[in-house]
Amino acid sequence: MEKKYLKRYPIGNPRRLWKQDYYRLSTFSPGCVFFKEDDPNAVEKMRRAVKTCADAGFNLLELGWATTTQSDAAVRRCEELGIDIIYQNLRRYGGMGTGHKCEVSDLPGVMNEYRKWKSVIGYYIWDEPLFAEQMNETRRLMDICEREKPDGLAFVVAIPSYNTSFTWQNGLFPQYFKDYADVIDPVVFSFDYYPVGMKEHDRVRQLDESLMWCDLGLAKKVADEHDMPLWFYYQGQNLHHVEEFIFPMVRLMMNAGALYGAKGLQHYTAWESVVDIDGGHGEFFEDQKAIHAEFRELGNTLMAIEFKRVIHDASLLPGSPYIEGLAASIQESELLEGELPYRTSVSEHEDAYGNKYLMVLNRDYLRETDLTVSLKANSRVYEVSKEDGEQYVVAENAKEIKAHYIPGEMKLFRIQLAEEEAYQIEYVLDK
Repeated sequence: MEKKYLKRYPIGNPRRLWKQDYYRLSTFSPGCVFFKEDDPNAVEKMRRAVKTCADAGFNLLELGWATTTQSDAAVRRCEELGIDIIYQNLRRYGGMGTGHKCEVSDLPGVMNEYRKWKSVIGYYIWDEPLFAEQMNETRRLMDICEREKPDGLAFVVAIPSYNTSFTWQNGLFPQYFKDYADVIDPVVFSFDYYPVGMKEHDRVRQLDESLMWCDLGLAKKVADEHDMPLWFYYQGQNLHHVEEFIFPMVRLMMNAGALYGAKGLQHYTAWESVVDIDGGHGEFFEDQKAIHAEFRELGNTLMAIEFKRVIHDASLLPGSPYIEGLAASIQESELLEGELPYRTSVSEHEDAYGNKYLMVLNRDYLRETDLTVSLKANSRVYEVSKEDGEQYVVAENAKEIKAHYIPGEMKLFRIQLAEEEAYQIEYVLDK
């Protein structure tokens, strides 16, 4: 079978200089986010944590809430291991949320001091700026960062817009994402949502009532309107202390981000999940390593395709007004017909050459299942392998796609009209 080598190009906000070459798998912090400055074992714990994260397949580390001791140890260890890092030092610049900020910023000084480290690809400017003055200061610091390091990533993350706990407290609404994008004009549109254990999460309904799906839809819509890549922070640990937090929940949230076209998946947070209290292997280390290996193989294709629309079955947010306009009906699909199976979501994607793809997601994080989705036209179906990234024919002249899914699993398929000549695709990065 012929293989076509198709060029793909770095992506990024056209008004910003930093460009993304490959799929990013990141974590908010390799070590404890509330580490004590005077811990005599701080350096060694951080060094072990960074190595554990590297072994787990993270290709980017962030220094959220890090102390100076942690930061310096992490940078040096990343330099040794060849892992990229986003640096932060709240004593010198930026802020976190509404209550923690640096009063007198010295971002240029920090950047000058860390310019020698190749591992430092960017600077964590602000985590979840909410009010106008915080957004304005974030924009100011981002512009400084870009001026001082044109090829650097000035990083900021948005607060959830539909998260009801924040909405009640702060009056958030969909306009927040739009204001955030307009004022800050971030390099990438990154936001977080941690639903497992919130009121909208239910042991029977699972995440069927979660507004995470609305935030994903709204964030993607705003990111596309502003030509920004989407990154998504998913919940990687038991933040809200539910009875049982299992890795298929994490798998589901990672795949939900990919379903909506995210080009980066950010783990919150490796500490006490992937990394244990001493910096070694945590409970989810092997699971996280395995799914990262899959995303590394899928990543080249994921970077080359663009999200078009998402379709959910009727069990997701039935009757909710929030999902309106943020998901499509099966009638709007270019490729699908009929009805989707229970707890199934499908998104449609397309590359620059007109090749069409489907992502099929099993939203059930407890149930292993067989899913069948129906196609409008007789098609040749290729699955993009999670083992080697190649595209293999799994159905000829088919009107449906049948596959087996473990809990929370997503599969990526390319759909070609059956009468066309068969060919494989490999994307080649061209800078």
